[in-house]
Order: sequence, then C-alpha cells, then structure tokens
Amino acid sequence: MKNLCAPKWLSIALLVMVALPASAAEVVDRIVAVIEGEIITLRELEVRAQPFMEKVKSISDPAQRESQRQEVMLKVLDIQIGEKMVDLELKKNAEMLGVGEPDINRAIEEVLRMNSLNREQLEAALYNQGMTWSEYRAKLKAQIERARLIQYKVQGRIQVKPDDVKGLCRERQNDGNENIKVCASHILLGTKDVESEKALEELRLEAAKLQAELSAGADFAAYALERSDDKGSPDGNLGCFERGMMVKEFEETAFSTPIGTVSKVVRSQFGFHVIKVNDRQVQAPSGCETPEELGPFHNELYQKKMEEQMKVWVNELRKKAFVDVRL
Repeated sequence: MKNLCAPKWLSIALLVMVALPASAAEVVDRIVAVIEGEIITLRELEVRAQPFMEKVKSISDPAQRESQRQEVMLKVLDIQIGEKMVDLELKKNAEMLGVGEPDINRAIEEVLRMNSLNREQLEAALYNQGMTWSEYRAKLKAQIERARLIQYKVQGRIQVKPDDVKGLCRERQNDGNENIKVCASHILLGTKDVESEKALEELRLEAAKLQAELSAGADFAAYALERSDDKGSPDGNLGCFERGMMVKEFEETAFSTPIGTVSKVVRSQFGFHVIKVNDRQVQAPSGCETPEELGPFHNELYQKKMEEQMKVWVNELRKKAFVDVRL
C-alpha cells in the first residue's frame, strides 16, 4: 500500500502558505502607482524592468548596484504611467476615433501583403503564438486607435524643416564636416631668420600691433604689400582653400574666424600670421538633393520630433490627472 503521507518538506511549505498573512501577499504584488483609478503593481513593473536588469546585476559594488536598480525601476515606471495616460485618453476618445470593421480588415490585408501570407497561414501563425483570430482583431483595433489618437493629438505639432533635413544628410555623409571653403588674406611675419628669444618676442609684439591696426580698419592689402614676408601673395590674398590645404594652426584659425573680421595673431612653423576671412563657401555634397536621397533623413528627424512631442503631450496629460507614485 502506498504511503499517503505528504513529504515533510511539502507539509511545512503548505503550512507556511496557509499561515502567510495577507499583508505579506500585498508586499509581493503591492501597488506602485495609481493613475486616475488605474493601478500598476510591483509585479507588472518588475516584469517590464527585467530586460534592463541584467546589466544592473553585473555591477559589483552593492550600493551602486542598488542605486542603479532604483533608477531603472523609476524610469520604467514613468514609461508605464505614460502608457496608462494614453490608454485613458483612448477610452475618452474611442467614439471620436471611430475605428470600425473596415479599418481592421484593411490592416489585416496590409499585414498579409507585407508578409506574403494568406489568411490560413496567418491564423496558423497566431495559433502557434496562442492567440485567437478575434483576439488578433481586437489587438489590431487597439493599435489603429492609438495611431489615430497620436495623429490627432501630436502630429500637428511636428514640423520638419527642409534645411534641417539637408543639414543632417550632409553631416552624415561628411562625418560631421561640411564641404566648406574659406577665402582669406594674411600677413606673415616670418621667423625663418630669427635666432634669439628677444627678437622673437619683438616680432610677436609687432604682429599684435598690426592686428590691432587692421582690426581698427586699416587697409589690409596695403599693409600686406608693405609688411608681409609671403612674397607669393603680395597683397595678402590667398584665394579660397579647403581643410587640409594649410598648416594646422593657420587652418583652425581661418575656419573659426567670422567673415569680414581679422583673426588673433596665430603662430605656425613659418612665423606669425594675421588673417582676414573674406568669404566662406558651403558646397552641398552629392546625394543630398533628391526626395529619394533625403527621405531617410526626413524620417529620422520626424521620428525624433515625434518622440519629443509625445513626451510633451504625455506630461501635459499627467499634469491634469491624479497620479500617485508609491514606489
């Protein structure tokens, strides 16, 4: 005859479960936030935060690990509160959104087309995921309602300027460096034959004096003709040049000096320079002109602005609602 007595460890476990006070059960799944009567439980929060916790667990210092854990939990909770706010708005605006059977059918047709499936294949895939056809339709309806609500409440706030799209395209194609040419003149006080520190300092002071007079409006070409040691450009005019064509110190100063102004004195391997920037030419790189070329960059900026405006909208909703955070 089989022994019908339960193992000792199981009896103890059952005893503990029976004797467990109600307050302990509440701690396991306590409420961490209330939003207009809707609740978020600790269990829900922990499940959502789980993907972010692996990195937190790798932190060796206990105090730092706990601090990071709390920060992650608060950020995830903030996301969940935002989602609840949107859900509440969906309930308020369900009739206005007007999502019906034809909308759901069109969405299903699009899913079938994009995935090259027929209805039977889609139903089989849903069955394998544990979802019925009616549940899938309900899920699609909720997605369409959310998309329409965002369209009504947020999309009207978004503006993507063509110049911003082109700017992003150029930045990406040139690794952050625009195709710029600087047109400049300079006066060089050469240091090739200067042998003493005293003579070098006197030359530096002379360059500083020239810079002050030129900044005050003196004729740059006339000063260059009289004082510059660069005989290759007697009036000081160097024409236009791109990055990489001049020595580093000269280039950095020329590209950072505003048009029409005289730079500070800059020293290079050739001597002391005073530079005047006459013009700056920006050339659009190829590949940033047609709608096809600019499309991905427009979409990127649009998505970024969408996320920004979603945060603004959710914060507006949150200010008007009763939100009690208990974490």
